[in-house]
Amino acid sequence: MSPEAPAGTIATRLAALAAAPDSRWSIRFLDSAGAVSERCGAAELAARAAVVAGFLERQTAPGAPVLLVFQPSVDFLVAFLACQWSGRLAVPINPPRRHRLIERLQAVAADSGAAVALTGGGVAEQSALWQADSAVLAAIRWQDIGDIASDPAQATPLREVDPAATCFIQYTSGSTALPKGVEVSHANLMADMARMQHAWGLSPSSTMVTWLPAFHDLGLIFGLLQTLFTGCPVVQMAPNSFLQRPLLWPEAISRFRGTHTAAPSFAYDLCSRRIPPEQREGLDLSSLVMAMNAAEPIDPQVMDNFVETFGPHGFSGTAFAPAYGLAESTLAVTASPVGVAPRLFTLNAAALEDGRIALDGVVARRTAIAGSGTPLADVTIAIVDPATGRRQPADRVGEIWLGGPTIARGYWRRPEESAATFGVQIAREDDPIGYLRTGDLGAMIGNELCVTGRIKDLIILSGANHYPQDIERAAQAAHPALRVDGGAAFSIAGDQGAEQVVLVQELERTQRRTDPAPLFSAISAAVWQTLELQLSRIVLVEPGAVLRTSSGKIQRAANRQAWRDGALAVIAEWRVARDQIREPVPGTIGSPPPGDAAALDRWLRIWLSRRLELPLSELRGDRGVGELGLTSVDAVELAGALGAHLGRKLPQTLAYDHPTINAMVAHLCGSPPASPAPSPPPASGGDLEELLSMIEGDGRGDH
Repeated sequence: MSPEAPAGTIATRLAALAAAPDSRWSIRFLDSAGAVSERCGAAELAARAAVVAGFLERQTAPGAPVLLVFQPSVDFLVAFLACQWSGRLAVPINPPRRHRLIERLQAVAADSGAAVALTGGGVAEQSALWQADSAVLAAIRWQDIGDIASDPAQATPLREVDPAATCFIQYTSGSTALPKGVEVSHANLMADMARMQHAWGLSPSSTMVTWLPAFHDLGLIFGLLQTLFTGCPVVQMAPNSFLQRPLLWPEAISRFRGTHTAAPSFAYDLCSRRIPPEQREGLDLSSLVMAMNAAEPIDPQVMDNFVETFGPHGFSGTAFAPAYGLAESTLAVTASPVGVAPRLFTLNAAALEDGRIALDGVVARRTAIAGSGTPLADVTIAIVDPATGRRQPADRVGEIWLGGPTIARGYWRRPEESAATFGVQIAREDDPIGYLRTGDLGAMIGNELCVTGRIKDLIILSGANHYPQDIERAAQAAHPALRVDGGAAFSIAGDQGAEQVVLVQELERTQRRTDPAPLFSAISAAVWQTLELQLSRIVLVEPGAVLRTSSGKIQRAANRQAWRDGALAVIAEWRVARDQIREPVPGTIGSPPPGDAAALDRWLRIWLSRRLELPLSELRGDRGVGELGLTSVDAVELAGALGAHLGRKLPQTLAYDHPTINAMVAHLCGSPPASPAPSPPPASGGDLEELLSMIEGDGRGDH
């Protein structure tokens, strides 16, 4: 039975909640200590949205795109709903946390054609700097919604819109050069939320708890808009608050009796590893009905570890709900039912590598994969040979193609790419359904979708999308000995199952005898500072060794296999320090006195030694922390821990802006560094919020 989406839009749903005297809907926003810093009910939210909508009507035409550039806050939701209230197209985008990382914002602004940007949470001050450096951004009117008068006379009535019209534009994450905006219609959004409500048992008595970024589909639609659709309260915190103190998430679920939440696999792993037993005392997670596992490949071991760790505190394994989705299908495609343990499948590993699904038989190598649930109502899934466009037999892996009412309208102002991705027909079939090509590989085992890989080269780390060409360009700009357009970045499964990044890079012919050590350091530091990404291995190869197609395109999958097979002409190879030596350091870590450089230096070395499991002898002050093995999540935690010890607030960008121990000590103590930090190339995009980007667009994956 198909759930019926109510007529209207998310704005009409808000208006109904605002007029209902018994409405339970509210939003509480928690600060970095877990205290409620903002609270807003439906009537207040509608009133604020109507005033901002009045401003938009005076400044823009109906159907015009409007950039939403906000720090995490209730103001973002006000601005998004003001766009819906007035019939404008919301374009959510995360603000660059560092001034130099504005390329993605520029690209989205130019592609969308927005003439107005709404901001809040201190972004207006930063925007003056961005405008000074960018003609594209300078041409936009930047408006802090806090400066818009709250006079009810300035409010505008709720405007009627065509349900088939575009509601908002969701830009895909990843490459900064060619962002693609997915046009999600009002009907798409309402249909997807009706199906999610039905599949996951949401009701006005539910309570959502979310830390996911609101500028991407999972955090926006499931974390916030779904609560307005259903009429249930939501508790929100900033992504970086969770990263710095993972305990805040389960604490909020326990305190507010959260029933629904969602996160990528890495977040459940982070909680299991970083919340010690004494901090778990008093938690009660028994209220959770559903914990979506989403936005990156689902690791069954991570789910087992979380159940083992938090089961004594009321968490039930049947609350886990793996799912699959993507922005081009609004959000959700499949859902695992509530109250049922996730389905796990043990497959013949060799058969899977050959593109076959084999469940039975005694084999030497097996691999376990998690099912991603069954299709939502009226969603059609076809498994298709991506080369021929023909439907695959039931036991074969193929590209996942989708049909149904949640499929988006296409890519904003990109007719050719839309035609190649949306409304595609299966070869040799008369099926009238036009399918969406996802770029993901998978198979149906019974009625359960299992995602097995990706056709494209996208790399997903900790829920963040990284395009290999961005990594390759950042690396090649780090040193003149590295051949431009002579690299291949790809991911591999690490020892613990998480994805790691390998870069194979050609040297210039005249540089083949160059000492590789400075090259490794330069590449690692450049990628770390530019993209906030840690390389696990760097492989320097002979000129011409990187495999290409006949037309000269880099064959990343072929290079991955050649590296595994030892078939590349390798000159030198490097592994990240934390993978080479694991030796925890004894002793206590005290609070360094303010201004005491020696004490601060020792504090940093001990903290890094414990986190990276490296001996102190490996932690030279001039080595890049990314080269040592610090991850993006580690960098946020370092800033939080050090700030707490120093009694001052430190930016989460500390380890990127000052990427060595010497540089951090010098910056915090106000003296020149003992040795200069590596100088990064001009930024090509990415920032820490991309760590939290949900799978969307070309970043197709489990959702």
